[in-house]
Amino acid sequence: MALTPTDRRSLADSLRAEIYSGEPDRSPGTVLSGRKLAEHLGCARKTLIGAMEILEQEGLIRRLPKVGYMILTPAAAFEARIDEHGHVHPVLEQAGDTVEAVATAVQKAPDHVAAALGVPPETSVVLRQSVLSRSGSPWAIREMYIPRGIADVARRLLEADLVDEAAVMTEAGLAETAHQHTTSARLATDIESALLKSRTAVALSVRRMSYSGEQARSCDFMNIRADRVTLTDWSGDVPNCVESGVK
Repeated sequence: MALTPTDRRSLADSLRAEIYSGEPDRSPGTVLSGRKLAEHLGCARKTLIGAMEILEQEGLIRRLPKVGYMILTPAAAFEARIDEHGHVHPVLEQAGDTVEAVATAVQKAPDHVAAALGVPPETSVVLRQSVLSRSGSPWAIREMYIPRGIADVARRLLEADLVDEAAVMTEAGLAETAHQHTTSARLATDIESALLKSRTAVALSVRRMSYSGEQARSCDFMNIRADRVTLTDWSGDVPNCVESGVK
């Protein structure tokens, strides 16, 4: 009988605990035999493969055809800051920090986005979605929604994957005059878990609203891996506090 997604997830959790049990033969770089793992856990090889695919998607192992599975070093945890402008960035930048565009498209605004922007449900918006990674491992998904009614802005934002959205809107006469940000926690969706390569069921979500006068010019979400990133903030001259200088 085929395993359900819940069964596969449960087996993947058991495998994760087994692989990262602290045993001497479980260190990063070690290659494990799929056959021996299946025997140890008392499951069929085909069943094991389905669960191992989950761990591979999470960046914990790498499948080596006809050999086995290599254990990889888990992504390191770090601190990110919500700065005074409501933007989220690592407290300390690293050379391996990257931003990859995932989607740039026109779509109907989800209900929560329409409510935030103060527009009727299903109003057309421009979605710009990207994944932020550190050392090749994703830590956040950024989703930015801009009303498509801002015609010139929409056109320019659809022209390129990576662009300075704030600069585009300012050049179009929509300089930011105010912003508001809120932080909450919620269950990550299956799509978000796949993009983040994370088993965590919880995502930290930072919503940033940008205004130009009375007009809401964008709604920006940063959905962050709660199992990897700690959000922090400070004010004044805090001893031993190092800021990256990113604004």
